[in-house]
Amino acid sequence: MTLYLTSTNSDKINATNTLLTKFTFDHVKYVESNSNIEGGQPYGLDETKQGCINRTKQFVNHENFISIENGFVKYSNEQWYDIAFIYIRINNKIYSAWSEKRFFPKEIYNNTKKLIEHFEKKTISRYEQLNNCILSILTTV
Repeated sequence: MTLYLTSTNSDKINATNTLLTKFTFDHVKYVESNSNIEGGQPYGLDETKQGCINRTKQFVNHENFISIENGFVKYSNEQWYDIAFIYIRINNKIYSAWSEKRFFPKEIYNNTKKLIEHFEKKTISRYEQLNNCILSILTTV
């Protein structure tokens, strides 16, 4: 049995491996998928969730998949946060959840290098953010 991940991002790949402990998949296949979000970066909860689901449109034959989409959400005039929506289909059953929020100051939201530095020093890593969410989903399986 194959599990498809709608990304080749290393943090998403590593977090997806958590699913392998619960289900018996022969292998995971990583496929680049488009979120169809204008500009590529989702802003707000609705765009983030829709981008995640959009990445799964190619799976029309009951394939097992996991899709992960991170987006930025304005929290206040001074702060934003990064959040991921995770959408999984295994054996035709859907599981989904929102990850923990990773807050950051608004002045760095469009500076990738500063965002990465901020997240590395002041919050959980992206891997931890995604892995914790998948572990939470697995408690419902």
